[in-house]
Amino acid sequence: MSEFKIRAATRQDIATLADILSEGFATYNRWTANGWEPPTRAAMLLGLMHKFGHDDSWCLLAFSDGEPAGQATARPERDPDGEPRPAVARLTQLFVRERHWGGGLASELHELMLDEMRERGYEQACLWTAVGQARARAFYEREGWRATGRLDPDNDLSLELMEYQLALDAIPG
Repeated sequence: MSEFKIRAATRQDIATLADILSEGFATYNRWTANGWEPPTRAAMLLGLMHKFGHDDSWCLLAFSDGEPAGQATARPERDPDGEPRPAVARLTQLFVRERHWGGGLASELHELMLDEMRERGYEQACLWTAVGQARARAFYEREGWRATGRLDPDNDLSLELMEYQLALDAIPG
């Protein structure tokens, strides 16, 4: 049985989600070029407020001993014109607080999010992760994601991102 309690996040959890994201992005300084700055907590709060209620995002929030431990967020994928891509969901965030790394929480959140995508009728999933984020890339590849070869060097993070895809029927639910 999992040591983590996981539930759907709500608008009331936005500050907690911003804290988890802030801690997660702070670890990027271990592998990014000198001078890279993560988004500010204020920017993350604004982004999260926009997501909840405006882009059909949903989020899972995990706790360990009553303390927030990690989160996963997804939404319908959109084409360049902003129109939903039928049957495709995007995993937009998967962050686990560092003290919980290696404890299985990332895999548990990932599995639950994929189950939720399937329940919502999605057939494929996509995500973008930083090229330099070797730990995340290794995790996604272990979980069955495949790099598409598409890169996004011009984004809000100012990091080169790469796309991954996963057929949701290829991973048992």
